[in-house]
Amino acid sequence: MSVTVIPHWGAWLIGLLVLLGLLLLDLAHHGLVARFDDWAFAKMPHQPDNRFWNLVAWVGEPWAVVVYVLILTVALLVIHEEQAAAWVLWTLGIGNVLGIITKKTLKRERPGAHLEHDDGYSFPSGHVLGGTTLYLMVVELWPIWPVIVIGGVAWLLVASSRIILRAHHVSDVAGTVLFAGAWFIISTLLYQLIF
Repeated sequence: MSVTVIPHWGAWLIGLLVLLGLLLLDLAHHGLVARFDDWAFAKMPHQPDNRFWNLVAWVGEPWAVVVYVLILTVALLVIHEEQAAAWVLWTLGIGNVLGIITKKTLKRERPGAHLEHDDGYSFPSGHVLGGTTLYLMVVELWPIWPVIVIGGVAWLLVASSRIILRAHHVSDVAGTVLFAGAWFIISTLLYQLIF
């Protein structure tokens, strides 16, 4: 089992970083993206007491993703895939640290109607950062259609829960996916350089 570099990774990385930069620049000036967030919230259901969406959010909590990654790491070690295990750990670990630093630097406020236990700043979403990173890693390691489909549905549910529960703006979720994708490409390149 090996981790491969995405074809045309440079173009993907530049594209993701440019989109992320434009998103952040627009948000800093309360432009089109902020207006889109307001429009989207007006059109979407707000279901703070919905048990299903709260359960989905709980399953996708950042601490839960850490547990899933530790289980994945142990499984990789059992099948003697030490390099892949190291890659999985550093990809999520460093990604989470980068997310925390970004969140504390940008200090974007959460939407007004968020749940009380969703405290802290809004961008990037810890749920979406961890979930996107985990999904990309699992698909990289096992690129078979059941993994892609089941993992994709789980990822989409967690990302959607952040919007439906008003924990994050729509642009926070989209920006976090770009953030996670860019970090995933960089981490994959580091794997190729190291191993």
